[in-house]
Amino acid sequence: MNVFHQNLIALFTVILLQSPFAEAAPPLNFEAAPVNYSDATPQNVITQLQRALDAGEKSWTYADDFGYLLPLLKDLKISVSSQMLPFSKTSLQRHLIGPDRPRALYFSDDAYVGFVQDGMLELMVTDEKLGMVFYTLKQTPAKKPQLQRQVASCMTCHASSRTKNIPGLLVRSMFVDPVGLPVISAGSFRTDHSSPLSERWGGWYVTGTHGKTTHMGNFHLPSSKRPKKPIENKTGLNLKDLSPLTPIAHYPTPHSDLVALMVFEHQIDAHNFIIRTNYAWQIDVHRGDAEQEDAVWKQEADQLVKYLLFEKEVELKYPIQGTSSFANEFAKRGPFDSQGRSLRQFDLKRRLFRFPCSYMLYSKAFRSLAEPVRTYIYQRMKGVITGVDKSLLTHQLTATDRQNLLQILPETIPDLKRVWEQVGSTESAPVP
Repeated sequence: MNVFHQNLIALFTVILLQSPFAEAAPPLNFEAAPVNYSDATPQNVITQLQRALDAGEKSWTYADDFGYLLPLLKDLKISVSSQMLPFSKTSLQRHLIGPDRPRALYFSDDAYVGFVQDGMLELMVTDEKLGMVFYTLKQTPAKKPQLQRQVASCMTCHASSRTKNIPGLLVRSMFVDPVGLPVISAGSFRTDHSSPLSERWGGWYVTGTHGKTTHMGNFHLPSSKRPKKPIENKTGLNLKDLSPLTPIAHYPTPHSDLVALMVFEHQIDAHNFIIRTNYAWQIDVHRGDAEQEDAVWKQEADQLVKYLLFEKEVELKYPIQGTSSFANEFAKRGPFDSQGRSLRQFDLKRRLFRFPCSYMLYSKAFRSLAEPVRTYIYQRMKGVITGVDKSLLTHQLTATDRQNLLQILPETIPDLKRVWEQVGSTESAPVP
């Protein structure tokens, strides 16, 4: 097991427990034709960036404090306001990580970056054919920094049932001891948008307010022993300042924003479902099965539709608010309809977003899906939103949510508009 493998286990995988979306997904042979994951040559934002560095078209200045982190984030268009700080000792770099030296994670719609003080940078980015691709970058001064793809030993954990049997991403919440070591016997949680806040962020710092709702962040057990009775997180709630807990000046920002954390947890599985749908389409086309009524890619696309429409999203009992500029920056990215609405706008009072449809429809990963796949997804979505199709969601959208989505989606996604205009009139009118 190499350094990169163990680091990524800590950053992006989890012991699969307690989540409605944690059930095992059927295997998809992404190592065979046509995907050929390990042997294929990636074509993504990192390969483009590396070509620019090698050709001297781009140069990075190495900094003593953050190395290449800030220029990398800038070129990947990742805001430092997305910063999140897990402090559990769960990687090979555990001697560098702890409550006084948390890791830092940053993300955009299609890229993730991990930073460890005095360690290397870790990256995952979306790739049109390959899904998620892993990279590392050594934090040492170099004329032409080299972003190295990592494959071989990562697949043991990153393509298992714990990651929906694809090279994927997951988030974990765990109980840790005073130095940040996981207390495995105390259990852990896989978290996504369906998880109650009370199960989230164990081993993570969290800045933000959330009323009387509890969570596991900013908190550790009194020892490495499994507690005999439940222990309440009485001191780690509704924190706006982490400076009493960790030397926060050693990071680009002083935040581990609660809203960023919740967006991150939603986005992780959106990517996983998109990748599975992408693989299934490629495999079905290769086998000549893509046109079948029960094609595998359609089954995967149905799961994606459910997730994009926030199936089983947990209801907020109290309003939440972050501490950084993340929420404002994220919401301003649009795109917006004629009334100034966007899927990126937040609610933060009863649910995460104002409109119950994922902004990941705007992501490069989703837009890279084959046109027949996107068409199928748009058709299924219209059936659900209008109320004609009641087979996918376990809940029904309200009339207000339906009306909003029927207006916002075609105005902000041109190819969805074209598909919806072709749908018969019997599916066009909202159902009260």
